[in-house]
Amino acid sequence: MAKRNYYDIDDILAGQERVPCFLRTDLDGLGSAGSGGSSKVHRNTRWTLPYWMADRLNEEDYLDMQVSPVFSKQANRMYAASPESMQLRAICQHYFQFGLQLGEMVPEIPRVLHDMYMTRIQKIARIAQQGTNVEALDFVQSLDRLEERMLRLCQQSQNAITNWHQNKTYTLKKAPVVDK
Repeated sequence: MAKRNYYDIDDILAGQERVPCFLRTDLDGLGSAGSGGSSKVHRNTRWTLPYWMADRLNEEDYLDMQVSPVFSKQANRMYAASPESMQLRAICQHYFQFGLQLGEMVPEIPRVLHDMYMTRIQKIARIAQQGTNVEALDFVQSLDRLEERMLRLCQQSQNAITNWHQNKTYTLKKAPVVDK
């Protein structure tokens, strides 16, 4: 089971992504999770469930969880070919966090995430330094939630550097330890 941060809303939302599953046993009470009228789901049924639920049921051997189409081998090849052109927000708003959760299940996902992140973070840093233009705006609209946070942090850092260069730095304050 993937480690999750209980207090991180983005981590919780990443766990809501649905994954395909194949049921090994009959499950009572799960039918309401799908479109069927009965509350029983029969074995050998293909089903999509939120990752957090599928992961737990997979651990208990009630089902076989399959890789999300977002991280299929074909999708990973597309990401590797052109990481900057991928519209991650449209694919999965929490792409990187969801990928980290699936990383234990599919060993090549962490490498794909790393390579894509390293390429995209360079462009994010350039946009933070140079400002936005039409091309940059398209890229910014494709960022997933983690990348949006990184862009904001890069912009704040760039603003702090600019303020420092213009002698608009913050005033120094005495540390509370010094007053004792």
